[in-house]
Amino acid sequence: MLRLLLPALLLAAAAASAQPALDEGAITVSGEGLVSAPPDRAVVRLGVVTEAPTAAEALRQHEDDVARVLARVRSFGIADRQIQIDALQLGQNYGPNGPDGYQATRVVSVTTDSLAAIPDLVASVVESGANRLDGIGYTLSEPGRYRDRAFDEAVAQARAKAERLATAAGASLGEVVSIQEQGVGMVPPYRGGAMMDVAVAAVRVEAEPGAYSTGSSQVRAGVVVRYRLVAR
Repeated sequence: MLRLLLPALLLAAAAASAQPALDEGAITVSGEGLVSAPPDRAVVRLGVVTEAPTAAEALRQHEDDVARVLARVRSFGIADRQIQIDALQLGQNYGPNGPDGYQATRVVSVTTDSLAAIPDLVASVVESGANRLDGIGYTLSEPGRYRDRAFDEAVAQARAKAERLATAAGASLGEVVSIQEQGVGMVPPYRGGAMMDVAVAAVRVEAEPGAYSTGSSQVRAGVVVRYRLVAR
C-alpha cells in the first residue's frame, strides 16, 4: 500500500512546486483617460456653385466667383496654406425636360484660429458669392499635450483598479511587468454634415444665438497594464 502511495505523493509534490507562488503572479488591468478641452481651431467648409448654359461659360464664371470668394477669405488674414480645395466638379444639369445647362462646383476648406471672427467670415464670404455651406468643424491646434494628460489619467486609472483587485485578493501590488497602448484619439464637438444652401444656413444662424458655439473637444487614451502581485 505504501509503495502505491509514494509515487502519488511524489507527483503531487512536484505539481505543487511547479505552480507559481503568489509573489510570482501578476494581474492585468485596463485604464482609460478622457481629457476635455475648449477647441481653439476651426475648419469652415464653403462651396461655390455656378450655373451657365455651356460648360465653358460655367467654368469661366466659376473661376471668377471662386477668386472673389478667396480674396474675401484672405482679407481676414488667412494665408494660402490655410486654404484647401477639397473638391471641383463640372457637370451637366438635368431638369424635368432633360439637359438644362451646366454646373461647376468647388468646395473650399478654410482653417482659422480666430474663432471670434467666424461669424463675420461666414457672412462676408456669403456676400462675395459663396452659396453653399458644409458646416464648421472645431478642433485643437495642439492635441499632443492633451494626449499626454489622457495617457496619465489612463495609467492612473489602471493602477487604482489593480490596487483594488490586489487588495481584494489579499496581495499587494508590485512593479509594472508590461504596458500596452490601446489607442488614442480625439472626439471632436459637433460638425456640420450635408451641404446646404448658405441662404438657408444664414437665416438659421441669425435665429439661433448659439449657432457658432464651439462646444468641447475630448481626447481619449487607453492602456493595458500588467502588474506583479506580491504576497503580504
